Amino acid sequence: MAFRDVLDIQVQGGKGGDGGLSFMRLKYIPKGGPDGGHGGRGGSVYLRAIDDLTSLDKLVGRAQYRAPVGKQGEGKNKAGLGGDDVYVEVPVGTIATDLETGEVVADLVEVGQTAIVAAGGSGGRGNATFATSTRRAPRFAEKGTPGEARRLRLELRTIADVGLVGYPNAGKSSLLAALSNSRPAIASYPFTTLSPNLGVVELELERFTMADIPGIIEDAHKGKGLGLEFLRHISRTRLLVYVLDVSDEPKATFDALRFELGEYDPELLDRPALVLLNKMDLVDAAELADRERELSGEGLPVACVSALEGRGADALKATLFALLPPRPKPVAATGPRRVSHEPIEVRRDMVGTGWVVTGSELEDVVARFDAANPEAVSYLQHHFKSFGVNQLLKRAGAASGEEVQIGAAVFEYFDDTAAETSSPTQTDAERAGRRYLEETRAREAGAGADEEEGLGASDAAVDAGRPAARTAAEEGAAGTEDDG
Repeated sequence: MAFRDVLDIQVQGGKGGDGGLSFMRLKYIPKGGPDGGHGGRGGSVYLRAIDDLTSLDKLVGRAQYRAPVGKQGEGKNKAGLGGDDVYVEVPVGTIATDLETGEVVADLVEVGQTAIVAAGGSGGRGNATFATSTRRAPRFAEKGTPGEARRLRLELRTIADVGLVGYPNAGKSSLLAALSNSRPAIASYPFTTLSPNLGVVELELERFTMADIPGIIEDAHKGKGLGLEFLRHISRTRLLVYVLDVSDEPKATFDALRFELGEYDPELLDRPALVLLNKMDLVDAAELADRERELSGEGLPVACVSALEGRGADALKATLFALLPPRPKPVAATGPRRVSHEPIEVRRDMVGTGWVVTGSELEDVVARFDAANPEAVSYLQHHFKSFGVNQLLKRAGAASGEEVQIGAAVFEYFDDTAAETSSPTQTDAERAGRRYLEETRAREAGAGADEEEGLGASDAAVDAGRPAARTAAEEGAAGTEDDG
């Protein structure tokens, strides 16, 4: 399989589990109350750097990586099971870039280093969470949020301390084989090396890695030859070595290489470097001295070696260790995706008979509840008030009964201030009711008066006899008193 150092993949975090909708059902505990648990967290997608891969070949053939979803919450306040995380193993030196935003998501420079590239969604809350003193039996629960989705470009930048840069057939592979334990393909024709080769160079107790970059030619930045496709692998190197064929105009070759590097990345021209004259066995001592003197004016140290015969290899190792600068800092990753909240806006729909309300934070809240559930809609009312949706709709001219779309949910607008504006009508109704009651009471009072009048006549007749009897008695009593 061909060497792959760039690959595009799609990653998707798992959706969070929905909250549980449950009520306690026990034999001797009637109306036990809500006990729905929270939904489980969705699985996340990670990148993990390992040291037994040298390219992205093993990832070819699979373009999508999806993490499992979280489980729904259960009764007895049991939380749903969280989704398992998915780990994508990549070579050390891999950089992950978001194709939509261009942000660096991860830069893995150490073995075992991990980075999250697609976070899983959070689980929804169960109905037990929404129980209050006035809402004792909530028949709704919260939905889980969807997982994060990204399109990533994986770019392998070989982790090497020293990078060999030169024209094809300059002897870079032979030099790598002479200085390290690497055994790259070596032949007498150009473009033998078609992918970067790594080797470890040791000197007593010290060691560093060296990368053989495929050869570049003049106008490579225009796409000629292998182009600058593999120059990304020297972006991490601490020291550049310009490998020049001393028998083939090394000064012109050096200028051409510097130009091509500057076209690719101007910062590479400021990287610590060494000019290495290879194939010194093909020229005599006088010509070698002239070539060395000619290149010394470039301001870079110059060394000579014969990779074929091994002359100067030990001295070159010592020079490389002496010139090697400290390790550079890795590319700063942006980490989790930045969330930007869009403001709430109200506009007419396409038909002109309803309204559309947009706003990222508001839409996220509405998406977590069932718009067909009356209790859930009632719970959302305080969110609408806190976001100022009612005021915005009224200011835009919405009338009661019109449809309002928020995300994928559709609601019916009701002007909550209509009760205040219709208070005179309600007062008239109350006045009419009081008038009816008064008339009814008056009629009842009139009927009672007539009955009292009838009763009064009878009582008068009785009373007319009573005074007479009372008078005779009194007279008898009075006569008795007189006789006495």
